[in-house]
Amino acid sequence: MACLKISVVFFCVLSVHEVVGTGVPRSCEDVVRQYRGTVFKEGVHTIDPDGAGGVDAFQVTCATRDDLPGHGVTLVPHAGGIVSQPKRYQGPGLFQQYASFDYGLTKDQLDSLTRISGKCRQFVQLSCHDAWNFHTNPWWVSRQGWDMTNWGGAPTNSSKCGCAIQNRCDMSNDQCNCHRDDGMWRVDAGYLDDKRYLPVKQVPIRDVDNSHEEVYLTVKPMECYGVVTSGQPTEKCFCSLNAEVKGFTKAGPLLFQLPDLIYGQGYNDVWIDDGNQKRKVTDVYPQFFNTRIRRQILLSSLAHNKSPDCVRVLQNCPVDCERLAKLKFASMSLSTNITNAGVQKALGQVMCENAGVTIPPPGSRIVAFYKTAPGCDSSGSSTYFHPDDTSICCKEFILPFSRQPFNVFNEKCSPNVDISTIFG
Repeated sequence: MACLKISVVFFCVLSVHEVVGTGVPRSCEDVVRQYRGTVFKEGVHTIDPDGAGGVDAFQVTCATRDDLPGHGVTLVPHAGGIVSQPKRYQGPGLFQQYASFDYGLTKDQLDSLTRISGKCRQFVQLSCHDAWNFHTNPWWVSRQGWDMTNWGGAPTNSSKCGCAIQNRCDMSNDQCNCHRDDGMWRVDAGYLDDKRYLPVKQVPIRDVDNSHEEVYLTVKPMECYGVVTSGQPTEKCFCSLNAEVKGFTKAGPLLFQLPDLIYGQGYNDVWIDDGNQKRKVTDVYPQFFNTRIRRQILLSSLAHNKSPDCVRVLQNCPVDCERLAKLKFASMSLSTNITNAGVQKALGQVMCENAGVTIPPPGSRIVAFYKTAPGCDSSGSSTYFHPDDTSICCKEFILPFSRQPFNVFNEKCSPNVDISTIFG
């Protein structure tokens, strides 16, 4: 265990096999490990995934599974309990209604568990009779409240059920068995296993408005096990601040180049590269993942032919560039002095020198722009990182003696700015 003392506060980095300093286990992996060599019985335990100082500890059920030998499995049940019974929906009723699931935990508590767990999964099953359920979005709703379009046994947002992945649907050209509406009992079942979005918050039940239509839904507890293993950084995200080009998604004049972000293989395994060294982003900005953002990238908006690494980067890069811009500059005004190349200058002056062009009144708003590495091939403006009414104006002058161009920050966006106002 490594500890850093800052003033009188200690920050400690624990290995994944250590129990947090409070003595509370991080997960059921730790609980079962404490019973090694003795008989372990399934039961309720208190865990604290992010340790002292994080979210409140909470209770879960710890178990083992025959198909997961050697693992302590953390069960997070909803109000239906550990042994979830199918819930029946029968017409005549509403054409669409939502089954909701309450896990008795906050989103931050669920985030803390999935973040440290190697894998999470949740079994779902839909039995349908004359009910056409998977014909429109969403198929289920994530813990964040995001619409998802896949079912158990199929990849995230693939618009498929497990039977299509296994080539075992009742009808060979169907993506799900409950795509049929033919008076036969059909079943779609399997594990959802993308821990970024579990547990299931809601499932829409559709097409039970007539008396002969019937659905049984089963949603079992979320199961988490294993530990996160961080790998070498893989995909890159390039971030910058640019002047807005109205009507275009391409970057306008470059105002400030932000450090690159590099994504590793673990959850929230993000590195920052300033050209001199690579460091964990949370070592530079401890509050990085808690920074409020305006933009949310839904998986349904991304191309399905991208690799999993690219999908992750394409979803996170725009959001993380916004976070990075906010943490570095959003508390400043354009007149705030910063150190640039060893010289104190107003932030606006540094941006205008970088732009190298005139940005006339009324000025341009400043956007956080992102671009992914060529392998993932995407770019665009993320969001305005300053208040929406903040604009920058720059004026290019030719210096009288050297005849060299020089860009000046026009702080008040005056239409008649004169070089004498800069040099006296």
